[in-house]
Amino acid sequence: MKLAWSGLLIGLTALPASAMECETSPNRGEQKGKFDASGEVCFTLPTLGENYVSARLSGVTDARLLDEQNRAIRTLVSGGPADGQHMLLFSLPVKQASSLVLHGEAGSAWHFQWQINETHALAVEEQQSPASPQLQKLSRELAAGGNTDAFWRARQQEGTPMVEPVDAQHKRVTFLWRGARSNVYLLGSPGGDHDPLFRLGQSDVWFRSYIVPADTLMQYKLAPDVPKVTGSLREQQLAIQVSAQADPLNPLTLSPVNLDRWNRFSLLALPASRYFSAQRMAQPIRYGSLTRHTLSSHHLGNSREIKIYRPRVAQPARWTLFMFDGQNWQDEYRTANVLDGLIARHLLPPINIVFIDSLDHARRGKELPPNPYFADFMAHELVPFLQRQGITLARQKTILAGSSYGGLASSWVALRYPRLFGNVLSLSGSYWWTPKGEPVNWLARQYAQSPRYPLRFWLQAGQFESSGPGGGNYRHTLAFEQVLREKGYPVSFHASSSGHDYAGWSEALVLGLRDLTGLAHGKPATPDVTQNKVLYSAQH
Repeated sequence: MKLAWSGLLIGLTALPASAMECETSPNRGEQKGKFDASGEVCFTLPTLGENYVSARLSGVTDARLLDEQNRAIRTLVSGGPADGQHMLLFSLPVKQASSLVLHGEAGSAWHFQWQINETHALAVEEQQSPASPQLQKLSRELAAGGNTDAFWRARQQEGTPMVEPVDAQHKRVTFLWRGARSNVYLLGSPGGDHDPLFRLGQSDVWFRSYIVPADTLMQYKLAPDVPKVTGSLREQQLAIQVSAQADPLNPLTLSPVNLDRWNRFSLLALPASRYFSAQRMAQPIRYGSLTRHTLSSHHLGNSREIKIYRPRVAQPARWTLFMFDGQNWQDEYRTANVLDGLIARHLLPPINIVFIDSLDHARRGKELPPNPYFADFMAHELVPFLQRQGITLARQKTILAGSSYGGLASSWVALRYPRLFGNVLSLSGSYWWTPKGEPVNWLARQYAQSPRYPLRFWLQAGQFESSGPGGGNYRHTLAFEQVLREKGYPVSFHASSSGHDYAGWSEALVLGLRDLTGLAHGKPATPDVTQNKVLYSAQH
């Protein structure tokens, strides 16, 4: 029976005084229980060849896969709500012992269902001749009996993906992987889908090239040897999650540095400058404060964390920004930290930010798509809560913002409560969404059939979001914009050279805030002498 050290699980450098025993798990099963005072449960997992694991967890706040030395291999759940539910896909280390350690609140119930399948990697039959001049040169060298060593040394020094000029407006970007056996897939490709890479002859080079705009900004992962799974086409598509990971030769990322390779995204950043960078995200909040609160909802029957950023200024900030998926925007992408610096430099006006946690994937999918109970929570529970915190809201200076389902929710809540919320900043909104049995673009029809309210809209979508029914989020956002424009709403659409990810969204967020608050085109915020004194004192 294996022992798992909880100190290693949470990243302590010293071992705790005691270890816990792990239960031995078969290839499939179901376990239930309650966390004891340690708040920890451990399972020893079988030693297998190539495999994938599908699992369902509930009541677990953290879950990590450990190797036989009790070192963390992969974080599966981190900082989840105590009543959260999680669907997981991952793999165990091949022919090596491993264990799964679950954490939760002492005395709370947990539930673990799992199935471990032995499998083999999905075969990719496609071949393609390289368009990249560097790969063409390498191909000729290989044909003459050479090897790839010098090529990979250059990639190690220069980083990946390879970027080559095409013309003044475009670059050729080539994504690379070394040494996969059967396949490599690109998660977050410029093609808008999970595209396969191609093998260069019989070498260890896997590649795929795209011609992209010269201002492309996107996140991606690479997934080597994606397993073949039993089930539907959709389940096979989801199997990319098993091995998707950061590009090992690309040091650029917006993800927190403490994340493992499975949870970290790599960054392709062709623009010379950005508002969000790893350096700016790492800056502490100097000119304001960030507080965390728990808010219970009668309308939704749950509780969630609400984080509130307030700039430190002489007069209360007039603008308030509501951000859906707040745990991502702040805990991962440090939005308050970045905007705090922009406010100090007068690139944004003083603005309160309200980060609204989405709990877990299942409840996010129920609450953010048009849900009257969620809109009621916003109007009748969150707004009064903010007023009790001393935040005064003016309809024309409130902004609802979010990405994907969060963008959809922004437009929905504004339609339900236009007397409270006057501005929508939608990033890749999921306007294709529709109730079961209804045609797509349901929310657009609601706007077309409703009176015109005093609302303003700033809509963004990525040019790489072209997959899916009807042309993906890009085309559905354009269709939504057309409905709003025909209805007479003030609306603008902004295309980004990006995909469905936070790299493009974070830059668009700042641009949208500058537009909606009247600070676009480089115009600085009007300096407040008293504010300057407060900001100066915060620096010293």
